[in-house]
Amino acid sequence: MKNQKLLSPETIERVRCDNCFDFLRYLFAFSLILVHFCTLTETEQFWVISGQTRVKAFFTITGFLVVYSYLRHDNLKIYATKRLRRIMPAYVTVIIFCTVAGLAVTPASTTEYISSAQTWRYLVANLTMLNFIEPSLPGLFPGHYEEAVNGSLWSMKFEMLFYALIPIIIWLMRRYGKLAVLIAVFAVYLAYRVTFDYLEDHHPEVALYGAINHASFNTMVYFFSGMVLILYFDIFCRHVRIIFPATVALLLLLHVANLYVLNYIEPLLFSALLIGVAYYCRPLNFLQHHDNISYGLYLYHYPVIQVLIMAGVHRYNIWLTFALALAITIALASLSWRYIEKPILKETKIFKNLT
Repeated sequence: MKNQKLLSPETIERVRCDNCFDFLRYLFAFSLILVHFCTLTETEQFWVISGQTRVKAFFTITGFLVVYSYLRHDNLKIYATKRLRRIMPAYVTVIIFCTVAGLAVTPASTTEYISSAQTWRYLVANLTMLNFIEPSLPGLFPGHYEEAVNGSLWSMKFEMLFYALIPIIIWLMRRYGKLAVLIAVFAVYLAYRVTFDYLEDHHPEVALYGAINHASFNTMVYFFSGMVLILYFDIFCRHVRIIFPATVALLLLLHVANLYVLNYIEPLLFSALLIGVAYYCRPLNFLQHHDNISYGLYLYHYPVIQVLIMAGVHRYNIWLTFALALAITIALASLSWRYIEKPILKETKIFKNLT
């Protein structure tokens, strides 16, 4: 099966149309900053968009756009190069930046800090995206709600795993058909959810069941939902006047009436709602042709908040602390975009809409 059959010329043109993905990226990046700020400062959450919603949105958009990018360029080398150039330079920079900047704020001596096994574990673990192995640096943030230097980076390993899976999934679709493969993926997901929902409900004393039930597969299903939307984008667009209100109604029914069975299709409903907003809320398209620093906002906000808490700024005025955290994060994200991300992306011909 050729790429043209997986992604029709009509879909390619429709995806290129004006959209508000940039606005959505900023909205969810700002939401993440607010949620983490309230969590880390132990302030009551007041923002309507939760951190979980932001994760769902991020993975949906990534699944939609990255699969589109892969299918447009039938070349594994180009795909891998684009993904690595978009993700790794800024990611590696923030890990090294936090490690070096830690020298300025740690109570440990320079010798202790540099020679500490924890420092080197942090570098190796985080550079390889195994953040859970060592999330902290010597002397930094003791007694904080979370002692991790950058707790928001946990999702990167799942993102990279999904990037690696895309060529395999597309190969399977060419061989067996996209519908058959998507049904198989949904069947595996359904079996996973039903099994561990049952185990978690009937054996609450076993923490492992709950941990597995809320682990990576439940996160990655939003990637796959974004993939479904791009592979059937023509159908979605043709019937959006029916699909969009039906999606809204079902999501409202899920949250108001708490119909448990709808939980199993919630990822697809959520993704359809998000992609519908991206293409059919045209007043939000005003950011489309501007530089986007949302990735930098994601990378830098957490350590900035941690340092401000360590300095005790939040004890004087919580809103001033948030404004300061946001301003510093925007400054660092802007520098990252201008001097690291953008120059590297300019080396490729196409980098618009990469996540």
